[in-house]
Amino acid sequence: MENLFGEPYTELPTKKRKPQDKEQRAWENAFQRWSNEAMQDGTSPLGCCGYGRICDYCKDNDKGRPCVRALNAMCREKRIEVDYSDRNFERWF
Repeated sequence: MENLFGEPYTELPTKKRKPQDKEQRAWENAFQRWSNEAMQDGTSPLGCCGYGRICDYCKDNDKGRPCVRALNAMCREKRIEVDYSDRNFERWF
């Protein structure tokens, strides 16, 4: 096959995800869904729900998955790791 310029078309290599990445992504999505349900009545003017410990690390609510980003910021600052096989979200929130 050729591209628009008549040059041979080469396929880009696909990035294979590690099994850990898949488990982490699934845990983060479940955590965000759970925290959305655990939120109080909406958010504060700063974009935080103010419900959990991780809300101190919540910068904005514009980009999506704010609780996951806040949790990741807290883990980086405190140098702790999340056990992605444990679904006890109350522990982190």
